Amino acid sequence: MEHTDSPRPLPASRSARLRVPWSGSDLAPTSTLPPRSRTLPTIGPGIPLPIDESSFSSIWTSHARLPISATATSFATSGDFTSVAKAVSVSAASSILSGYDQGVIAAAMLTMKPALGLTGVEQELSIGILNVTAALGGVLAGYAAERWGRKRAIALANFFFLIGSGVMAMAMGFWCLFAGRVLQGVGVGFALVVAPIYTAELVPAKHRGMLVSLSDVSTNLGILLGYTAGLVFLDTEGGWRWMFGVGAVPAVMLLMLIWLVPESPRWLVGVGRDPSALRALNLLYGDALAADHHYNQMASDHAESPQTSSWQQVLWHDDPVLRTMILRGLAIAFFSQAIGTEAVVYFAPDLVRAAGIKSDRMVLWAIMGVGMVKLVALGIASQLFDRIGRRPMLLTSAAGLLCGLLLMAYAEWAHSSITAALAIFGLCVYIASFSLGFSPLTYVICSELFPASVRARAMSLALFTTRIVAGIISSSFVSMRQELTPWGTWLFFTPIAAASFAFVWFCIPETKGHSLEQIADLFRNKRSNKASPIRNGGARAGGRGGGGGGGGGGGV
Repeated sequence: MEHTDSPRPLPASRSARLRVPWSGSDLAPTSTLPPRSRTLPTIGPGIPLPIDESSFSSIWTSHARLPISATATSFATSGDFTSVAKAVSVSAASSILSGYDQGVIAAAMLTMKPALGLTGVEQELSIGILNVTAALGGVLAGYAAERWGRKRAIALANFFFLIGSGVMAMAMGFWCLFAGRVLQGVGVGFALVVAPIYTAELVPAKHRGMLVSLSDVSTNLGILLGYTAGLVFLDTEGGWRWMFGVGAVPAVMLLMLIWLVPESPRWLVGVGRDPSALRALNLLYGDALAADHHYNQMASDHAESPQTSSWQQVLWHDDPVLRTMILRGLAIAFFSQAIGTEAVVYFAPDLVRAAGIKSDRMVLWAIMGVGMVKLVALGIASQLFDRIGRRPMLLTSAAGLLCGLLLMAYAEWAHSSITAALAIFGLCVYIASFSLGFSPLTYVICSELFPASVRARAMSLALFTTRIVAGIISSSFVSMRQELTPWGTWLFFTPIAAASFAFVWFCIPETKGHSLEQIADLFRNKRSNKASPIRNGGARAGGRGGGGGGGGGGGV
């Protein structure tokens, strides 16, 4: 378990910290440390060593002899990132479990509904309640992640998964099943909020898009595993209980493994636990120079944007630039669910049946095929975010969603044996398009646009937005298909897809390749210079710390 130290009051000014200007032909670090001694962790195992300012300066003087060309690139390449990989893997595993709990209910309902004698209303409540409680869980997750740290918040997510899975596996009626879904929903909310934050705060800028999107890839892998469990246990007596019970096993394992990975150094800096932050950075990078560089970058950013617990700053930030960034991130969260994608996941079996497939086994195979299309598209997209950028992928996603909706509307309107295949094809286009952009990039964009001072709470608000919108659409989707007709329902979502394309085109700039600390600076440059330096993802625009994209050392 990570060594902890008592939180201390933050200094009056972060300018009193060590600052290292990385410019010129040689490194010329300067120390503006206060005269009091400072505790600095050793590199690797050992006892922290108190040193005073003169000793600290002499250490940095030894680095001054290294040419900038030899050291700047080391910030992005130093270390084998083994600890980063372990931490990201644990975070991704929590997302897989979250997806499993979302997907397994669709498969389990095929046999659970007659076994428990559920009515249509009870079926809708069992499915829809997860979104409502996930929204509430997301708000709680923001508070927990700020107060107790990212690791403990992930542990809480897995605790709710464990208890919820056990309750559902033993359910003898609707209300016990309902209670288990409530607990699972809280866990889903925690995982959807905290996993992207934790990953974004650990990984280098040049890999952030791919690795943060790993949370969404993992969630959809979990949904596919939920469908698979339904197929495996379909003919087993009480098989739906096994489907839920299986989900408790990884929850137990993750509750133990989470304590073996480091806490987010950004959160540690934010609460004034600087020695622990340096220890975490040394573990993550395995290189003292890189760790100290990233520490100073984080400390500098926190000095300019100190952590706040005020919801007022989330809803209407005092800084107009940061306010704009927050509102744009929340708008992306809204559009990601307003186009009806959540309802398609939950009611995929019904949509497949409507296309002409009748047997339970064939229905499960069909939705597994759709799930595989979604997963493959996510895998392809995750390799492109950090190459061609976030903005082109979002635009492609919105255009593809519009095409998929039109194909499904035409197929349902024509309603023939030939158009049944067209309906399935349109469903695959719709799902694949969502997976190319809005599905994985929603939380990537949010984690990049939300400033560090309110990131956890803003992410919880984004999650609240997605879950409430998804809950409203999911709970009314069947009624919409009855009142508007199936083809009219798809047409209802087409102007929303078109509006999402327009919003991305006019309001979302390119952020790939820039550290989290640089992005706000780039927005400020755009505002002050009436230019768009981040649309092309190219040159740095006065950012702090590591350079982005093709510019050299990427920041964490």
